[in-house]
Amino acid sequence: MKKRLLFDVSTSVMFVGYAKDDELADFSIRIAKRDHAKYLVDRIEQVIKRNHLTIDDIDEIIIGIGPGSYTGLRIAVMVGKMLAYTKNIPLRTVSSLYFMTSGYEEKVAALIDARRGFVFSEVHDKDQILLEDGYRYLDDLSSIDVYKGSKTVFIDDRNFLVSAKLVYQKSVLVKNVHDLVPNYLRKTEAENNHDKKSRS
Repeated sequence: MKKRLLFDVSTSVMFVGYAKDDELADFSIRIAKRDHAKYLVDRIEQVIKRNHLTIDDIDEIIIGIGPGSYTGLRIAVMVGKMLAYTKNIPLRTVSSLYFMTSGYEEKVAALIDARRGFVFSEVHDKDQILLEDGYRYLDDLSSIDVYKGSKTVFIDDRNFLVSAKLVYQKSVLVKNVHDLVPNYLRKTEAENNHDKKSRS
């Protein structure tokens, strides 16, 4: 039996789960505002301890790699890399949009607010990806055929559903943890400001 640790901090919802093979055995969520860094490691430890395990018992780690909150993604990748490297645990990554909506039975349009009328978006139907992760203008989604007829899920503390089985199936093994970077999908505000200065 594979013991898997799963976590995603791409939004205000911190999700930490423990799975036995394909079944989600336990999970914890925490709603935060830019303070995930203070609590992620502690929440991982809580979930592991209450299942009478230590980190050394974990066979695999799966993390949401983005898109989403710049700070949240950096934290997830940093903690994932640290645990994988120091404990020699295989690390796998998966889209955060898919991770947090993988448990829905119907066709889902997974959305994360990216501000100023934009969203990070993806459409899937169980294990089939119909629209890849993208940074899109919200109003443009209605003109995309695969978006039509889907259940729109703006990921937050009341709108998420995780399938450990599908998260694992869609995850990709990281071959070199040192090279892993988050999937930001857009430039940060600092990078945009730098580009503007460079052009002027």
